[in-house]
Amino acid sequence: MIPRLSSQALSPSEYIARHLQDFASSTPASAIVDQHPQWFVWNEGVFAVAGILFVVLACIGARRDKWALFTLTPGVSFGRRLYVWWSCAWRQWLASALLFVVAFSVLRLSLGMIATPLMAFAANRVPHDIAQSSPAVSLAIAGMPFIVPMLAYLLLSLPLVGYMVRRGLAAHAMPAPRRFGFWRATLLGLITYAWTLPASLAIANVGVSSAHPVANALRAILLVAWGMYIVLPRQARSVARLAAPR
Repeated sequence: MIPRLSSQALSPSEYIARHLQDFASSTPASAIVDQHPQWFVWNEGVFAVAGILFVVLACIGARRDKWALFTLTPGVSFGRRLYVWWSCAWRQWLASALLFVVAFSVLRLSLGMIATPLMAFAANRVPHDIAQSSPAVSLAIAGMPFIVPMLAYLLLSLPLVGYMVRRGLAAHAMPAPRRFGFWRATLLGLITYAWTLPASLAIANVGVSSAHPVANALRAILLVAWGMYIVLPRQARSVARLAAPR
């Protein structure tokens, strides 16, 4: 009988490699390659999920804003709308990029400390035969040192995005509260992500029969249009509602 290796006998890289090997041995690579193009590009379920999410968000927003769901201040021209959108967008992208750099640096420095408790947890509570027979369990265990920091990054980015949107709107003299606390910023960031998600799912799922640069350019144009005419009005109305006297 071969004694079972303890968590202390494995380095983090060996532990992750072992579980990834279990996952790879249980799932043929050809199946993944064959299914990926159909799932990501042509799956109608993605459009259904995006449509349902959009309808749910629209119903929630219509309870308060009625037919002015996607209306900005009357008389806003295309150029001004584009300028306001860009003012909010570049601040979001820059702040998110800086946060990602910091988070990635912290992850590299602390990966060993994160992986070691996970190794002990897996060795004591998850039998090796279960991890070997279940690809999902094996992949989840192996990817936990990366899944947890990713979730932490998303949670931290919510208030950061909210603050950046508020600053972008205030830079164009649009209604914005002087005091913008943490929870308000988090709510605005959540609104931004929620309204961006349906377009991201649907547009990424659109198959464009052309060269990749042209296809990517078309997707970028669609995302910008969605941000200008769907996301920006929801952001502006949410911030204006917070700035209104009660």
